Amino acid sequence: MHKMTEELKLILTEMRQGFKEVNQRLDAVDQRFDAIDQRFTAIDQRFDAIDQRFTAIDQRFDGIDNRLDRIEKKVDVIQKQVVKNSEAITGLNVKVDEQATILTTLSMRSITQEGEIRSLKQVRSL
Repeated sequence: MHKMTEELKLILTEMRQGFKEVNQRLDAVDQRFDAIDQRFTAIDQRFDAIDQRFTAIDQRFDGIDNRLDRIEKKVDVIQKQVVKNSEAITGLNVKVDEQATILTTLSMRSITQEGEIRSLKQVRSL
């Protein structure tokens, strides 16, 4: 019986050692899972950082788009003003041409009248 007790003790010792080894291996597996989890956390953080950068880029594109819209509106206002000024200049040119025609007509009449006045003076002096 003594031999059986020793064999049982030996078996129990081996079982305890086996359980210890299994526990150590499970601890090692847990540590590996922790390391993998930490890596996934780091990868998540990197993706979050990339997502934030894309969000910032989108905001910058929106800002540029808004600026382009404002510039386009200003260009439209300037183009309308240019058209208005061009029409006003055309109107002034027409008026200047009319005034030039009137001045030419008045000059011709003045020359004609001066000639008639000379003729009358010559007739009177005779």
